Amino acid sequence: MYGRSRYSVILLIHAVIRILRKIVRKLWRHRLAFAFTLFILLAATNALMFYWIEVVNGPQKSLTYFHALYWAIVTVATVGYGDITPKTFLGKVLAVETIVLGIASFTLLISVMAESLLQHSLKRSMGLARLGDVDIIVVGNSEICKEAIDELKISMPKAKIGWILERRPRVPPEDVEFIVGNPTEERTLIRAGIKRAKYLLLCMTNDSRALHVILTAKRLNRNLNIVTIAMSKKTQELLKEAGASIVIPLRIIGRALASAIFEPTVTNFLEEVTSIREAANLIEVRVCKETHGKSVKDFVKKLEVKDKDHVYIPLMVSGRRGSLMAPDGDMKLEEGERVLVLKVRTDRRGQKSSSES
Repeated sequence: MYGRSRYSVILLIHAVIRILRKIVRKLWRHRLAFAFTLFILLAATNALMFYWIEVVNGPQKSLTYFHALYWAIVTVATVGYGDITPKTFLGKVLAVETIVLGIASFTLLISVMAESLLQHSLKRSMGLARLGDVDIIVVGNSEICKEAIDELKISMPKAKIGWILERRPRVPPEDVEFIVGNPTEERTLIRAGIKRAKYLLLCMTNDSRALHVILTAKRLNRNLNIVTIAMSKKTQELLKEAGASIVIPLRIIGRALASAIFEPTVTNFLEEVTSIREAANLIEVRVCKETHGKSVKDFVKKLEVKDKDHVYIPLMVSGRRGSLMAPDGDMKLEEGERVLVLKVRTDRRGQKSSSES
């Protein structure tokens, strides 16, 4: 009988130890919240005891609980201004207890906060942190991605860009937030903020992996606009069917290479107009309610009135169904259509000075 009761006590002790271990593990996972809660509870409890000893049963009747809480926080933080001090023996004993426990709790809180900040900083520098609300997510390690990011930062300075890299770079990019992970995995896309992103730009050189990323991203965010590269003509249609909004075939580069031999000026022109950093670049302007019903000529004049440093040359009009039309000066525009114009920088001062001479 004695052996059974002893065995039951041992089992009970082991069960209590297991429960305590689980509690400690959960508290350690949320140690910042635990340390902060412990600090607040210690201050509030000691303030209540100080109020009961010094105010209710003591001589300091003019003090309120707020004064007691102020004393407790100052004492726990080991500041000790001395403007409020205990007058009774029990109050002084309470002050000693508050100082001893306060040093422990306050040191724990500061160390946990410093550790959390350091871990977050290290995770961000190594690409292991979770990105915030991003507008555009770029996937890929190639130079094409770097060029696309540079262009996006100039064209859309207010947009927040996130970059998914499949391997950790030797020199982390300083001007763009990034994470390191496999973009085909759902957790990597979620860590990059795919659920709230508006655009996904894929500059991957593997069509099968790009197809996998598109399918996973579309499952997480149905309203996502996806722009990707197609390495072959066969996969171009597959990428569109998977959910890509725009697919840029790599064979365009082959055409540009051929044009560089027999039409070098065309190649130079395309290189310049596709960058906003150059003197001339192609832009797309949407027809809104204000410009609905206006002719192409009046539409361009309105653009030039707003921007006197550039001349706008209309090249193409895209209809609602995506059909391309050659612009006519008297052609009436409808709301929702997009006008492709060549934006050329001009020196108005030079023109004016030459006309006056």
